[in-house]
Amino acid sequence: MSYHMHPKQLENVFALTSKQRYEHFILKVCDWEELWILEDNNKDFLIITPQEDLAYLPVWPHADYALAFHEIYPSLKPSRVELDSFLETWLPNLNNDGLKVGVLPNLGTTVWIIDPLDLKAELENELQQYE
Repeated sequence: MSYHMHPKQLENVFALTSKQRYEHFILKVCDWEELWILEDNNKDFLIITPQEDLAYLPVWPHADYALAFHEIYPSLKPSRVELDSFLETWLPNLNNDGLKVGVLPNLGTTVWIIDPLDLKAELENELQQYE
């Protein structure tokens, strides 16, 4: 992603409901064929565990969304994940590990939580619209 998002655009997307941000994520990730996670210098990626029985990988459609979390997670930086790799490797592995995916969390920490294989199906369905 070679451009920086205007702060107002970032603010506007973060102000959407979790479902609206989820829909935005699906469209943008399929358009750009990439997504972003947060990871440290050891390539350990952020997993959030808000409850004992729930853990998820937060994902964003653009690095600037992930960068907004720098104050909360100062030791982490955005890391690009190609969509093909996310579909073929990441989502099946997250599913096998019993983890969920948190799609485009905002700074108020509201997030759309989805099972990895359900997200895989949604992304693949959207990608078929591009063929």
